[in-house]
Amino acid sequence: MIEVAHIYKKYGRKEILKDINFRAKSGECVSIVGRNGCGKTTLIKILAGILKPEKGSILYYEKDPLHKKSLFRKYCGYVPQETPLIEELSVKDNLRLWGVGRSDQYERILDDFQLRDILKMRVSKMSGGMKRRLGIACALAEWPPILLLDEPTTSLDIYYKESIQAWLLEYQKMGGIVVMTTHDESEILQSDRCLVMVDGRLTELSGEDVTMQNIRGFLK
Repeated sequence: MIEVAHIYKKYGRKEILKDINFRAKSGECVSIVGRNGCGKTTLIKILAGILKPEKGSILYYEKDPLHKKSLFRKYCGYVPQETPLIEELSVKDNLRLWGVGRSDQYERILDDFQLRDILKMRVSKMSGGMKRRLGIACALAEWPPILLLDEPTTSLDIYYKESIQAWLLEYQKMGGIVVMTTHDESEILQSDRCLVMVDGRLTELSGEDVTMQNIRGFLK
């Protein structure tokens, strides 16, 4: 369970996030949509422990990571927009660097993300879709119950996009929670709930209300 309450964030005098509140339970996918620069990435970074809010609270399975930073690592896997990988290293070395080599789920991660045959490949030689797959695999080192994804399939071709989306559905079936920022219509409509960010505030849509027409109406 994720419980986010009254989160505020400023950059200088500019208030970016204003009283952000939402919940998510095991097996759910929550998409966060909004115009570029509206604060989506800032919120994801706060949820991942990269940024600290001015005020507000976060609970992950009734634990408070804002007061114990190690809980962010325990409960969250974070995949930023920009690749976190070291281009000069191989796939295997990047997995080791992120701790995946010590994971109880190492063999499963290799198979799920089709990495077994490219372990010796240097990251700089990989396509964007392969890098994104590897980035998500690295985020799973501790096999966390929460995945935070910042536009996970942007600029990917249809094969890699569909393969990542299919894996995320399997992760949800295992009880995982997915929170992602996205502009992708298929990802939005596949989500259990949609949070629309406008002027630093969230409006939640769910069920039959999650339509592109409703979302565009908020973003006008």
